[in-house]
Amino acid sequence: MPDFAPDAFNIWGNFNKDQKKDGHYWAAMEVPVAELRKMVEWVKTADRCENQKGEECVKLRANLMPRTAKSSGNEYLLMALSDGKPRSADNSTADIPF
Repeated sequence: MPDFAPDAFNIWGNFNKDQKKDGHYWAAMEVPVAELRKMVEWVKTADRCENQKGEECVKLRANLMPRTAKSSGNEYLLMALSDGKPRSADNSTADIPF
């Protein structure tokens, strides 16, 4: 497994199922100012790309992980957002037949 640099920032959030619209989620996050400052510093030197509208962008990555609240039993998605990492050049799994 390749070694990556530590994340430049981490923003976490919970996405809860909407009780009125099937398949929809909602979120309200409390983001530490320290993590926002880290993100702003990272953006200053991050590689740029362009979206479909032609706007200057940076790439982020987010993982959504299913969870169940211990207190209520409600299902939700836990999100971890951080700086984008380049794809691995490690092709050691290229010969796996699945």
